[in-house]
Amino acid sequence: MDTNFKKFQKLIDNSKNILLVIPPSPNYDILSSAFALHSFLSKEKKEVTILSNSLSTKREHLKFLQQPEEKVFVENLDGSRDFLLIFNTEHSKILDIKIEKEEKETTIRLTPEKGIIDPRDFSLAPADFNYDVAIILGAPSLESLGDIYQKNTDLFFEVPKININNDSENDDYGQVNLVELTASSISEILSELLFEQYPTLMEENVAQMLLTGIISATDSFQKSTTTPQAMLIASKLIKAKADQSEIIRHLYKTKALSFLKLWGRAMARLNWDNSRKFIWSLVSTEDFLKSRADENAIPAVLEELQKNYNKARIFGIFYGKGTDNTYGRFTFKNNRALNAIAEEYNIKPMGDTVEIEFKNKNLIKAEKDFEIALNKNL
Repeated sequence: MDTNFKKFQKLIDNSKNILLVIPPSPNYDILSSAFALHSFLSKEKKEVTILSNSLSTKREHLKFLQQPEEKVFVENLDGSRDFLLIFNTEHSKILDIKIEKEEKETTIRLTPEKGIIDPRDFSLAPADFNYDVAIILGAPSLESLGDIYQKNTDLFFEVPKININNDSENDDYGQVNLVELTASSISEILSELLFEQYPTLMEENVAQMLLTGIISATDSFQKSTTTPQAMLIASKLIKAKADQSEIIRHLYKTKALSFLKLWGRAMARLNWDNSRKFIWSLVSTEDFLKSRADENAIPAVLEELQKNYNKARIFGIFYGKGTDNTYGRFTFKNNRALNAIAEEYNIKPMGDTVEIEFKNKNLIKAEKDFEIALNKNL
């Protein structure tokens, strides 16, 4: 990993404008890592943009951290690349250029030194992107970025990429791959990087962000997959003035009672398919009413499943909303399975997650429908 750390440092040293890419449905580890990277890179006088889709709810849960300003976050890359209108002036110079803008048309008026302009003497070409490097956090593949990748394939092809992940399914798609399968979290990998290459830049707010990611990913060091290395890194972050008690208070002691009630009802209906490593639960309209929660809590319930059942490869929640239809939210650790199910239901993945509407089916029928889809495709 030391060699890759040095490659990271060299690429960052030679970059001014940096794009941080966050996959859809990021966990707190990925978000905390992005905040820490932004803070660190800003101290290095880098211009940083964070690209992701709809982070408002997740960011609200981490409001105790010193987050980047709102202007840093973007949901698309409109305006990130210029186009060049190039003129060959070998035979006739351009004396003047005027731009006339109207509501639905822009005219470029040229005054040649002599004669007329031959159309063959000018061309249109794309300029380089405005970013020197893209740092991608927690995405096992470019395809797992969903629309972020599909709408910006040229950028991900042309701009150097730093891939930071701890997923066994990772494709090593970056020019620099900081991929450590035994690491507890993205935050652990970043902590090692900063302690190794930038020890003087491990400030209190950065340490707080990285410890938040580690605590979230390890469920406050209670997961069986928590390694001694994770504990060692955490102790170094605490020495750097990260406040463990504050992090735990915000992550685990401030969850709404309505969410806890809904999570309890979901836990009572857990199902497990060992052959597919698929864990799921059913949440009825009555569950929403009795818990006083709503469907906005479903992503958090699914996240709790992922945190507590690390042996699973597919996670799902089937839920009703008081209509004739049932809805399902499913997260996959395997890209092949994710893409197969997305194709089966003619939907687009959101990173590693899909949302499915089972029309005119109750919870039991929707459950059966999805089981058939798994049998067909996996």
